[in-house]
Amino acid sequence: MQIKNPGRIKVFLKNPNKKGYFKMVKEVMILWMTKRELPVYYFKHLYKKDIKNYKDYVGTKEAARIHASKNLHKREFTSILRNKLNFSLFCERNGIRTPKLIAYNFGRSFFFGKSIREIADSSDLTHFYTEVFDSTGEEAVFIRPLALNQGQGCMKLDREKFSQQLERQYENLLSGDYIHTEGLRQHQQINDIYAKSINTLRIVTTMDKGEVVIISSYLRLGAGGSFIDNVSSGGFFVGIDQEHGTLKQKGYRDMKFGGKELTEHPDTGFKFENFRIPYFDEACALVEKATKYIPNGFIGWDVAITPTGPTIIEGNEDAGLFSSDVAYGGLLKNPQMKKLMARI
Repeated sequence: MQIKNPGRIKVFLKNPNKKGYFKMVKEVMILWMTKRELPVYYFKHLYKKDIKNYKDYVGTKEAARIHASKNLHKREFTSILRNKLNFSLFCERNGIRTPKLIAYNFGRSFFFGKSIREIADSSDLTHFYTEVFDSTGEEAVFIRPLALNQGQGCMKLDREKFSQQLERQYENLLSGDYIHTEGLRQHQQINDIYAKSINTLRIVTTMDKGEVVIISSYLRLGAGGSFIDNVSSGGFFVGIDQEHGTLKQKGYRDMKFGGKELTEHPDTGFKFENFRIPYFDEACALVEKATKYIPNGFIGWDVAITPTGPTIIEGNEDAGLFSSDVAYGGLLKNPQMKKLMARI
């Protein structure tokens, strides 16, 4: 099932929960003066009646300052985060739990074990993955571009049907650079919410006087049959109560996909409020450990929950501030976020 894109303007105009037009104009003018920018971002979420603390949300200029800050981002650290192969090898070397690296490719050159295979045609590619599945015993292999984010270009190959899947992905695979990792098993309690994707926690960290601090967390969920949980691919997110590790009442879908607020999963009917994330404390401890090894000043960690504990999928210097902002309920009221803003 593919979720239709109704258009952001249409979503705004048809939303019965929007504030009165006079009130919206007043708030936009206040933000324009205080943030010193035309607050177009206001019309993505802040126009809703239940948003009273609209000044506590990160503006476009503030988000750009965070992303560009040399006080927060060091090239030595971001170079590890930006390249998924570098990140996987770094984590493996330092004992940071992450999906097992199986293979990778640079265009037609495929690396598996200690050998390099040059792929000439589809038959060579099928033979390569036959060997991968036979040698590793994996039921699935997850393939991600080395340098793209937001779920772009991700593929999944299943042992039972990879030949057919390769027919669709042949040109993409051989024209790009990809990392190939084990297919993870997801914790059953997370599967109960939605089982067709690996649904990851986004945990945002910063550094404060040499100490790792977690700013906020939320859970990303796939929907509509998708094996990807990214909001930009039709998924949605639900905020997490950081103290208790439980889901908040509402989930949020991007305006590009209708902008709905959800209290339960649209596919399974699973209600979010007060659901305790399994291994949440361990997930927080894992990203704190990872941040000590990669002490960039601002990172959004994507963490999967397996039956035996958390594992880090990747770290992002661009932490997806809009989703974190909405999930938290206005990041600028967060004490650690206030300190961070003062440093940039």
